[in-house]
Amino acid sequence: MSLEQKVGQLFVVPICPTHGQEHLDQVYNLLKEKHIGGVVLMEGVSEQQLKIIQHIEDQQLLTFQDAEWGVGMRLKDVPTLPKNLTLGAIQDMDLLRAFGRELARQCRIFGIQGDFAPVVDVNSNPKNRVIHRRSFGEDPHEVARRALAVMEGMQEGGILTCAKHFPGHGDTAVDSHDDLPVINKGLEELEAVELIPFRTLIDHGVDIVMVGHLYLPALSDLPSSMSPEIITGLLRQKLGFQGLIITDALNMQALAKNFSMEEIVLRPLLGGADLLLTATSHPEMSAFLIQKAIPQAIQWIIANVPEEIIDERVERILKFKQRALPPLPIENPELRRTLYRNAVTLVGPQPKIGPTIALVQSRPDPDFEASLGRYAGVKVFKFEEIELAAAYPHLIINIRKGDYHSNLPPHAVVALFDTPYALQHQVAVVGYEDVPEAKEAVADVLFGHLTPLGKLPIRL
Repeated sequence: MSLEQKVGQLFVVPICPTHGQEHLDQVYNLLKEKHIGGVVLMEGVSEQQLKIIQHIEDQQLLTFQDAEWGVGMRLKDVPTLPKNLTLGAIQDMDLLRAFGRELARQCRIFGIQGDFAPVVDVNSNPKNRVIHRRSFGEDPHEVARRALAVMEGMQEGGILTCAKHFPGHGDTAVDSHDDLPVINKGLEELEAVELIPFRTLIDHGVDIVMVGHLYLPALSDLPSSMSPEIITGLLRQKLGFQGLIITDALNMQALAKNFSMEEIVLRPLLGGADLLLTATSHPEMSAFLIQKAIPQAIQWIIANVPEEIIDERVERILKFKQRALPPLPIENPELRRTLYRNAVTLVGPQPKIGPTIALVQSRPDPDFEASLGRYAGVKVFKFEEIELAAAYPHLIINIRKGDYHSNLPPHAVVALFDTPYALQHQVAVVGYEDVPEAKEAVADVLFGHLTPLGKLPIRL
């Protein structure tokens, strides 16, 4: 390989099917002319993605997708799977391994070799709006246990696994897409919380670690994605990670607001990263990356990074391109429903619900109303009519995203289809997500037809 060919291997570039044929042609030309090593497939539909995969399948690329809760996270015509916070309530690790196998099955069907999952950030800060539902919870040992089960299922299914966002994005209130989060913790504090899941997955053979854009002044003067102390010193040497290290997307504002383009390209490589990720769904940013930024970045690397460093990175990348794949996992059509039913969580005593109930909600919810209607006569009220509905002995408050109310009657039972952080009532059944399967499970628990096995993954 020429030096330019080797440098091209260091990049993972975005392909967004929704941007049209001109965008696709520009990406295809970049892949071929600059010998790019990998792609990340962004939003689209399944037919578009399959066509792209067929077009590039002979180019020996690593193909990635950010599919934390299935390829439906990116493909609009594929149903999503539960998010990590929902999985954090599930106590059966075999179900989480099955979830991992389903992630692998979906990825392989749609031509994806590596999934940027599982997220192993410990969501210890309730104000964290970027990790939140993407975390298994706030207990680092429980996060590690669940992430390991998911990882094992993914690897059984034959895709590359990725622990992110090193060294831990959970205890932040700033989204690194928007700015650079500052974490004022030393190594001892990180060892006690954030590093526990990373260490567990590294010890069990995770393939890739994604380094986040996080500023930890006690560890380094540079953000973690650029820092030799964090990438090489902590991740490689102290934790003993031997797999691929990939940056979070280099076009995120955490870096763009604070460093020059040249620094954003060179510092991660010199700090110890193997793969440089760029990812966007915005047409203008995508065009800028493909037409200008990545070709320029390749020239900066050729001019400034010693070839022995490039060779070391490329050798590691090529090993992952030569692996053999196991058989495709078998589809489990009932898995999605089973996961939601095992996650549903009862907070407080089992309520006694009668044959006629009052349901209070801010907007119509046909799925929940139908689920309740299997057991009882349902009288529906709006939130403004809580006092009127309170006359019913059996009162259910349907809370979804944004439906927070502090003046509920004491005998009300909350059905929560949102994060448990929103919980403000002593008796509740938590379904975690606004999906039909969660509605059915919550109704079954309310009427005593399903034993709630889930446990809250966070403290109230």
